[in-house]
Amino acid sequence: MKKRIIVVDDEADIREILEVNLKSEGYDVISFSSGTSTMSYLKKNPHADLILLDIMMEGIDGYEFCKLIKADESLKKIPIMFLSAKTEEFDKVLGLEFGGDDYLAKPFGIKELKARVKALLRRTSVEIPDDTPVIRYKGIELNKSGYSLKIDGKDVKLTKTEFEMLLLFLKSPNKIFTRDNIIDSIKGDDVYVIDRTIDVHIMNLRKKLGNYKSVISTFSGVGYGFKEEI
Repeated sequence: MKKRIIVVDDEADIREILEVNLKSEGYDVISFSSGTSTMSYLKKNPHADLILLDIMMEGIDGYEFCKLIKADESLKKIPIMFLSAKTEEFDKVLGLEFGGDDYLAKPFGIKELKARVKALLRRTSVEIPDDTPVIRYKGIELNKSGYSLKIDGKDVKLTKTEFEMLLLFLKSPNKIFTRDNIIDSIKGDDVYVIDRTIDVHIMNLRKKLGNYKSVISTFSGVGYGFKEEI
């Protein structure tokens, strides 16, 4: 079955460019000029594999639309990639904080767009269920029940915070997490982490991953994520 991509943009030229190029990749593409019309469609047809979403639109803007999607039980698992002329670091972080999975600034290259779309669709198809006891990636083996990590078969000691951060990344490969996302996802009674210590935990985690340290990627000005190596 073809992957279905929903395009939401009030510029007809952008919709046409996206439709032509994504259909050429074998995707089923449906486009809308507003968040209101898109939401009406999704309420009746909730199946979609990805939403490409503009921000600056009349009526419901992209941020508000993203919030509505993530608040709807039948729609919240649909990944969202923002496509926007708003290029400031604040705008990118805000989009991710509202629940977006990626953010691509306009004007964008078609090759980069296709690569980002492919990565997001791959991530959603391999996302690790919460009840999976052991997560493996190449020489990395993370045991959730035993709170243990092995690198190429050798035990590696992690702090509770490092373990929770690595688990967060491994469960959602190719997803970008802001520092606030990380804090909200791993905080608990026995895990204490604040914004200014995130970078230190990442640095220590990379050291412990050894030859696999590069799989934790830094997305400049935005946050961190686990990047699958090709």
